[in-house]
Amino acid sequence: MGNVVALEEFRRALDQREERGPTLPRPEIRGADIWGRDYTKLEAVVFGLLKVREIAAYHAALRAARHTDRSDRQEFDSLCLNALEAAYRVEDIGPARLKAAIKPLKERLLDAMTEDNKRDMAWALVLVDLIEKSPTK
Repeated sequence: MGNVVALEEFRRALDQREERGPTLPRPEIRGADIWGRDYTKLEAVVFGLLKVREIAAYHAALRAARHTDRSDRQEFDSLCLNALEAAYRVEDIGPARLKAAIKPLKERLLDAMTEDNKRDMAWALVLVDLIEKSPTK
């Protein structure tokens, strides 16, 4: 009878693991990749925002696995797209619009920062700052 109970516990554990969904790999953050780019170019802005999104998604998945509250990933993606559009059109609409588009992204990253993820989130904030404060052509 002990084997049957253990088998049922094993099945329950498998079901709970499947409910959490796939785990994301830890984002690879290298200073050379971040500091070695020219953030006045759109390619570097895309890299930066995708890296910020990757970092935020990883830590949101960890938080959701611990607490069961699901963060609104679509809202964060929307903030990243708004920042990308503002960076793309910075010559037309000016740097003030870029700063306005970056501000809610920074606030969201700061709200998500904890003692456990502060190193990664600090890198994400550095990326966002580099995008915001890089001089325009």
